[in-house]
Amino acid sequence: MKKLIVLLVVVFASTQIFANDKNTKETNKEKLRSEIAVLLEKPQIKLERNEINASIEFILNAKGEIVILSVDSDKEAIDAYVKTRLNYKKVDADITRTGNKVFKLKLKVLNPEA
Repeated sequence: MKKLIVLLVVVFASTQIFANDKNTKETNKEKLRSEIAVLLEKPQIKLERNEINASIEFILNAKGEIVILSVDSDKEAIDAYVKTRLNYKKVDADITRTGNKVFKLKLKVLNPEA
């Protein structure tokens, strides 16, 4: 009976450890998202439509810099804007501990005149 109780305590403790790790990763993703949002604030781009969507793929290198892999948009001005604003910009050191991972981010640029 004692062995069963010890086994249950060990299983319960290990599930608590794994549950706490997930929250840390989500917090880092939210920090990264907010830092990117600050870097991409107030674009000075003329838009013909009310909004333009783009998909951004990037990684974080060992120096804590964002490295843009691709920007998928139908307007080249958006591609250039994202690359000049984000490529090789440093982010918080805690966020860079995510490992070698490709991040995907959706970007929506709204026309302020609409």
